[in-house]
Parts: sequence; C-alpha cells; structure tokens
Amino acid sequence: MKRILLILLVVLVTACQYDPHANLVTLTEPKPTDLVGVYVVDRFDLPPEVGTRYVDITLELHADGTFTATNVPPWVLDGPTENFFSTLISGSGKWEIATMGQLDPGAHPIWGVFLRDPANKMHPAECTGDQAPYGLMFELGNPDSGDAVLLKKKT
Repeated sequence: MKRILLILLVVLVTACQYDPHANLVTLTEPKPTDLVGVYVVDRFDLPPEVGTRYVDITLELHADGTFTATNVPPWVLDGPTENFFSTLISGSGKWEIATMGQLDPGAHPIWGVFLRDPANKMHPAECTGDQAPYGLMFELGNPDSGDAVLLKKKT
C-alpha cells in the first residue's frame, strides 16, 4: 500500500507544472502613465536550440496610446524554434492595458499590454513587477516551458 501511495505522489508531483516566471507578473492594474516609456532587452529565457544570438528588441509605449516596436515576437501558439530570431517583427499601432489571464491559486488577474498592430500579429506582453517602473515579458508557447523574452524600462 505504501508503495502505491508513493507512486501516486511521484506521478502527481511530476505531472504538475508551474510557470517559472509566475513570481514576476504584475497582479494589480498599472496606470497607463506608469507604462509609458521605452523598453529594451533585459534577458532571453529561451531553449538551447534557439542559440545565443543577441538581437536588440525595443518597444516604445507612447502617452497617446500608440506604440512603436522593433524586433518583437509574433503572436503564435508554439514555443520558439531554431529560427526564432528570424521571425521577430517590427511595426506600430495602438496599445492597451488588459488582463492576460490569472494566477492561481486565488485567481489573481495578470496584467499586461495588448499591441494592436494593423495585422494583429504582435505578441501581447505581460507586465512584470509590483510597482513602477514595470517591466514587460513576452511568454512564448506554454508558460510552463519558461520560454520568454524579458524587457526592462530604459532609464
């Protein structure tokens, strides 16, 4: 009987996944004025097959609700592949603060920014941090994978 309980416990623990970036997300709605600014790469948390190439990624959120983006990830369901850096896109459009899902337990809303470009191809960015200056994070594919591009506010 103990052996069966041990096997069940091992199965439960190994089957449970958890987003390794969950401790970074913003759980209280940020003010638009706190998000306005220029964001640049803080770090890449990407799988080894993507490589170690460095690419400048810049996202400018303007006070009038518009944005300009250079080399941001496209909005796709799959995680990054070996050609990830060649899929990055640039453009402009309108940005808006919205909930990106929820953090459990407790169903806390995760706040972020939708980037509405004319083709609607830009990946939304989750806000990071408990207070301004906030950062931004593009989680790629399944959040439990830990694949993400993290941006910091340029000072």
